[in-house]
Amino acid sequence: MQILFLFIGLLIFTIILVTYASQLKPRESLWFGVSLPAEAMEDEELTRLQVTSKKRFAAYSVWLLLALLPLLFLTKYVSLAYIYTMVWGAVMMYVLRIPFLKAHRAAKEIKVRNGWFVGEKRVVRVDTKLSLLKERMMISPFWFIVPALIGAVPFIIGGQGDGDNRVIGAVALATVALMLIVFRAFGKMKPKVFSVDNELNVKLNRIVLRYWSLLWLGLAVLNSVSAVSLAYALQREVSPGNTIWIAGALIISVLPVAGILLVHHKVQTLSADIAGQGEGAVFVTDDDEYWINGTTYNNPNDSSLMVPKRIGIGTTINTGTKVGKSIYRSLFVFLPVVLIGTGWMTFQAEFSTPHFALGENRQVSIEYPLYNYSFNLKDVEEITLVDALPRARRTNGIWVDTVAIGNFKLDTYGKTKLYTYRNSPPYIVIKLPDIYVVYNAKDPSQTKKIFADLQDR
Repeated sequence: MQILFLFIGLLIFTIILVTYASQLKPRESLWFGVSLPAEAMEDEELTRLQVTSKKRFAAYSVWLLLALLPLLFLTKYVSLAYIYTMVWGAVMMYVLRIPFLKAHRAAKEIKVRNGWFVGEKRVVRVDTKLSLLKERMMISPFWFIVPALIGAVPFIIGGQGDGDNRVIGAVALATVALMLIVFRAFGKMKPKVFSVDNELNVKLNRIVLRYWSLLWLGLAVLNSVSAVSLAYALQREVSPGNTIWIAGALIISVLPVAGILLVHHKVQTLSADIAGQGEGAVFVTDDDEYWINGTTYNNPNDSSLMVPKRIGIGTTINTGTKVGKSIYRSLFVFLPVVLIGTGWMTFQAEFSTPHFALGENRQVSIEYPLYNYSFNLKDVEEITLVDALPRARRTNGIWVDTVAIGNFKLDTYGKTKLYTYRNSPPYIVIKLPDIYVVYNAKDPSQTKKIFADLQDR
């Protein structure tokens, strides 16, 4: 598990580093995230700034990678490895931003000092014909009915009594809805003016939006098909090996990223090819004043919610709009809540103990955060003590190196509630009419004592 966290950390580090470091090279009219004229690209002061910034990135990167190494020694507890990775990731994203911000602000000072500006300033008008044609550039949103219907299949496979498949279906439909929201947001994005040739502008924007709209539809279909495959496997009680599950998870993670990169590459290629066919100069504007630190777009005069990123690929939110400002602020609340909440749950899983109690009227209760369960001994069909359990597949629960707690499906038992220390046999297996309950204490002698008490009752 530590290797997985290390891989994730290195992947995010590489993406952030490449995103910021790529701004150290002039790209069209941008350098250090600042709009500059052609004559500035040979400026000696900017060249020296480039060399200094490269050294800063190299030094910061070395220290960050060294700080990631302790993760390899956190082998005993997954929760500590997870928390360390999250803290390191937050520090890494902050630290790698420092050399870029220093370079960006220095470049802006040089630009002001030399009186440079590029093209037209404060251009907020877009050609009327281009705006009117915007809605005709994308595929129809009714195509999202297809992934929605596919995503509803888990409800049919599982039937009314299968809670796991209902959850899978609900998540699939929620993801389709999210993809539709992103699709609509791209449709409201301001058409980009590439050239003084209006016909080329129309052609480029139509192609660009069509590619992006097809991508979001494709991701929605991929998600729904994956949900159906998972629901079918659970219904058939198929238990593929860890390698297959990991491969499936990587496919779901990698394919969307690969799709986004592919579309971005095609859009950039088309932009260069088609713009080069036009007569006249390329349309360039100097809108540095709307880009806070070169990364955050804030233009109250622009009603577009989404705009092309200045740094990196894809689009970003216009924080100058009310909706954009709300989304931007909510991210600073939502992401920490999710990450801290996940870390706390993982920490609890490894350091909390399920409490087994045999009360009056032969009522048995097992208490554990989020996974409490109780039953009466009169409903028990069989109680056994075993030294090994069948292969388990988690449906909704906690599975770490030390414990397995929550809802699982076991090869022989089917639906099972697990409250087990994974490396501390024996295990008490309790058969109920519709489910199995498996419990053990960390101390094997305590497990045997509880088993004897249950038999006496």
